[in-house]
Amino acid sequence: MKRSWRRRFTSGLAYLLLIGVVVTAVDLWRSRDLPTEVAALGAMTTLGGETISLDAMSRQQPVLVYVWASWCGVCRIVSPMVNLIDAPHARVVSIAIASGPNARVAGYVREKGYDFTVVNDEDHRLAQILGVNVTPTLMVASQGKLRFATAGITTLPGMYLRLLLARLGD
Repeated sequence: MKRSWRRRFTSGLAYLLLIGVVVTAVDLWRSRDLPTEVAALGAMTTLGGETISLDAMSRQQPVLVYVWASWCGVCRIVSPMVNLIDAPHARVVSIAIASGPNARVAGYVREKGYDFTVVNDEDHRLAQILGVNVTPTLMVASQGKLRFATAGITTLPGMYLRLLLARLGD
């Protein structure tokens, strides 16, 4: 009986390792098409009226860039996890695409209780610059460059791992 339990445990670990390798390979493959410099985004205005520069912010500490939409079902799973990212470890800048005017996006963010910084990309200009075709997409900006990108469901530990790798790579 013990052998069967050990065999299942070993098989489970092997499958988890395989999944991790495949996900990492896909993320690296997607990342090759990222623009390298975040300076192309220029100054962005948050829903709160603050003007921010992702380039300047990323030179101080890694920034988790979260591209989402209010109508995106998967974003409803990922957004609460993004909201848990601890500010001393990293800053979050989210870009809401195709989610309506500022007032509608602000209402949605307030209703959900999200604390992260939100830039409304009503005209899709920022999403096009970033090469984002899928929501949600998470990227890490560090030292003025985009380092990692992943789309779809991402776990909180996965987000922290990417931020840590960006910090170590600096």
